[in-house]
Amino acid sequence: AYAYPNPVRPDYVGLITIAGLMENTVVNIVDNGGNLVCKTQSNGGIANWDGKNGNGQRVASGVYSALCNTNDGAHHTVVKILIIN
Repeated sequence: AYAYPNPVRPDYVGLITIAGLMENTVVNIVDNGGNLVCKTQSNGGIANWDGKNGNGQRVASGVYSALCNTNDGAHHTVVKILIIN
């Protein structure tokens, strides 16, 4: 699995795409402290994140981890996403 674009630069506007996933993969995006920033699910092999937290604000600069797990727990991976503001 991989994220595009990566890194996410200050002038980028749009969705961050995590690709190469299995159908219905649950994706939890967390900050360096392990705090949940966003939870989503893949549609086909792709999950999207708008780069915002639960309050609709763009997240701070840093490295975020997308923890990706299939519904049955049989497969998992971690994708790192660098945000630069």
